[in-house]
Amino acid sequence: MSPMRVWIGLVSLVLLLLLPGGSASAAPPARPTTGTGAAPTPTAGSGVRIQCTTEGAELYLDGELMGQTPFKEVIPLGAGEHTIRVSRLGFTPYIDVFKVKPGQTTRIEVDLTPISGVLGLTSSTVKEGPAVRVFIDDKFFGKAPLETEVPLGNHQVRVERPGYYSETFSIKSEPGKRIDKDVDLKPLPADQNPYLVKQPQVKWYQKWWVWTIAAVGVAAVATAIIVPVVLSQRTICTEVDVCTTIDAAALSTDAQKQSLVSSPVQPLLLSRPHRPQLVPSLTLRF
Repeated sequence: MSPMRVWIGLVSLVLLLLLPGGSASAAPPARPTTGTGAAPTPTAGSGVRIQCTTEGAELYLDGELMGQTPFKEVIPLGAGEHTIRVSRLGFTPYIDVFKVKPGQTTRIEVDLTPISGVLGLTSSTVKEGPAVRVFIDDKFFGKAPLETEVPLGNHQVRVERPGYYSETFSIKSEPGKRIDKDVDLKPLPADQNPYLVKQPQVKWYQKWWVWTIAAVGVAAVATAIIVPVVLSQRTICTEVDVCTTIDAAALSTDAQKQSLVSSPVQPLLLSRPHRPQLVPSLTLRF
């Protein structure tokens, strides 16, 4: 083979790969959409009918919750593959992949097998504060309200909440059966409850009725002292014969007139207004 032919072959191969119609630029064939991705558009007349003997089980189609069994109507679905999941507490879940043909209805029979019991526990004391904790055979299962599977057999359930008396009761777990119980816990006494907010104790002298009685007593004592003293003041002058009086009489008028006549500054004194002077006097009578 000549070198010229080798070069022509290489150039032809490169041009074939770079051209738009070449295999290097060809897009891969499109894959049909299945139920694991976006749900296909429902085809007229196509769907699925679910027949489940277990009531109250949750039905999921392609990961979307459709409701609870039983389903009597046909559920419209697009043609293609889909996933189904049916589950209920206390039963084994049903998981499968099925295919819907265009214009046809696919029938699926679901049979759930019971494997354990179910405990549903609530507490009417749950309002505020610490939560209510649930123990089964001394193992913590969660906080109320609680819905959980319980292994088959007899078990001891203990319900606790800080500041309350705990409550213990027995249950028997049977396959597929549910036990519902509401627990009303009783609070501990105030002196035994470390979680109770205690009000500060009021001293006896801080109570309102103590000060009311004290005020009434003081008023009574004051009245008993003041009233006799006031009554005795009315006869003090006659019994003790000592009275202090204020004589409001002015100085003798005659003496004033004589002093004014003999004084050379009589006109000046007469021109000034006369003000009477109050002279206190003490009178003693024996």
